[in-house]
Amino acid sequence: MVGHGASSSGLFYIANVYYDRSSRRSLFLNKGLIRVLPIRSLMFFILCSGNISIPPTINFWSEIYLIGSLLGFDTLIILVFPIGSFLGVVFTIIIYSYTQHGKMVFGRGGVTTLIGRETLLILLHIIPLYLFFLNIGVVFE
Repeated sequence: MVGHGASSSGLFYIANVYYDRSSRRSLFLNKGLIRVLPIRSLMFFILCSGNISIPPTINFWSEIYLIGSLLGFDTLIILVFPIGSFLGVVFTIIIYSYTQHGKMVFGRGGVTTLIGRETLLILLHIIPLYLFFLNIGVVFE
């Protein structure tokens, strides 16, 4: 829950920052943001990779423990869990590539550079996501 809270709330915060900057909620109109805001795009990618449970995140360990505990209840879940995980990965990759790549529809659209407060808030989501991996015992005790 700690890893999911860090990655998901960070992704929602970045989505809100994109909306505040561009005043557009449509993903079709918020394309090509990697050209304007490459640092924010990197942060968005790091949070997306945490959301899909790549190995250096706490989410990776939690999915491994989740699979082990679910197998203790029912062995049929081994067929359902990978499908759900795969669909989550596909959705996250599509959202990232759709918003960050492509041609911007209306030019810059009022999107400006990062503010220090926004960078700090995004980093406060990223740092725990990756540092808890180094000391996993703190989370599971």
